[in-house]
Amino acid sequence: MSHWYQKTSLLLAAITLLLCGCNDDSIQDTYSRLAANFEFRYCATVPQMRGALSGSPGSFFTVRLANTNYVITSNDNLANPYYYTKNDVDNRLLYLCRAGFIIGTPVLSSSLEAYDLACPNCYLTLVSRPLEFESRTLLRCTRCQCAYSLDDAQGILVEGKSSARVLMRYHVQYDGMNYLSVRN
Repeated sequence: MSHWYQKTSLLLAAITLLLCGCNDDSIQDTYSRLAANFEFRYCATVPQMRGALSGSPGSFFTVRLANTNYVITSNDNLANPYYYTKNDVDNRLLYLCRAGFIIGTPVLSSSLEAYDLACPNCYLTLVSRPLEFESRTLLRCTRCQCAYSLDDAQGILVEGKSSARVLMRYHVQYDGMNYLSVRN
């Protein structure tokens, strides 16, 4: 082996070990460690879901549980929620989150993303306060006044306490037709 190759290999190995060894508490994992579950098999029938699931940048919808049914609201038309009455199959499926789900495509990304609707800052104190849309891609907590952006896939804090966290992010899958799944 050449001397240059050995030095380069050692340098790359050192950098890799350094990067893998970083464990800074201020760096959050990409996805939340909290359990989450939501399955929905009728996406094509819900107009409030269509824009977000078609990949339209900046289009999102929220899903909340109200009594035993889902309330689905598009960020493009907050005044017109869709009420889905769960059937027997839906009632057997586990719905698990803190305050609901936010699902859609960020402005600066082409991938479908899912977040918890709970304010991550308030959740640190075990308060599950739902965020509310202040504008098309900006969510705000009415309790702590933290604001989060949906412009990128991270759901970053853009206003509020500097110690606040990014949105709790979950794994999401959509089959392109009807079936949507959020799991952690």
